[in-house]
Amino acid sequence: MKEGRKLFVTDIHGEYRGLIELLREMDYDGFTDRLTVGGDLIDRGPDSALVVRYLRMLQRIHPERVTVLTGNHEEMLRWYLEKRSNMWLIHGGAEALASFDRTFEDETESRASFEWLLGLPMVAQDDEYVYTHAGFMPDQPLDAQSRDVLWMTEREFYAYPAESILRATGGKTVVHGHTPCEFICCDGARLNCDLGSHTYAIEESRGLALVDLTNGEYAVYRGGTGDVSRRVWRKG
Repeated sequence: MKEGRKLFVTDIHGEYRGLIELLREMDYDGFTDRLTVGGDLIDRGPDSALVVRYLRMLQRIHPERVTVLTGNHEEMLRWYLEKRSNMWLIHGGAEALASFDRTFEDETESRASFEWLLGLPMVAQDDEYVYTHAGFMPDQPLDAQSRDVLWMTEREFYAYPAESILRATGGKTVVHGHTPCEFICCDGARLNCDLGSHTYAIEESRGLALVDLTNGEYAVYRGGTGDVSRRVWRKG
């Protein structure tokens, strides 16, 4: 079987149009490429339901080549559905609910989509990379992390020495999102791929990125303008 690229996208936040534009720009091939999604599929943006429907379908078609992780916004959804907290509603949940109501055709699809979202894993890895939403605690086993790491800030994650991260991963770079940054770069142990799609900053300065981990480049969709550009990510 032909082996394609390793692609990563994170913190989509309901930006369905941007996701499709980026996959088209990077000539994504579901039969050869491996796509990993780093969580925060939903909230804030206009089309959370379309993002969920598309990625859920893509994973069903290519189960060995599409991996979708959970993020802290899916965790807030869990708390909301379990009636533990309403904080989800003020962090984009209201927009997501509106998207679900107008998109999902029946209760069966809605229920199945929520079950899929709540069942997403926290960590994935392959022979080169470890994938998480925000980071991980290197003093805890990768497969036994506290769910609190879904909220880990970049400051907290990057306070760990690179050597301790690589020792915990067996030399694999950690690919993540959660904390928006201005551009994508790698310090040898960590690669932050979140450019701030639908953050509360000026939208023209923020975007959604699809990162080609194999060839060291990425495409950016700017939500404010609809423009797509390509760049090279820098290795530390």
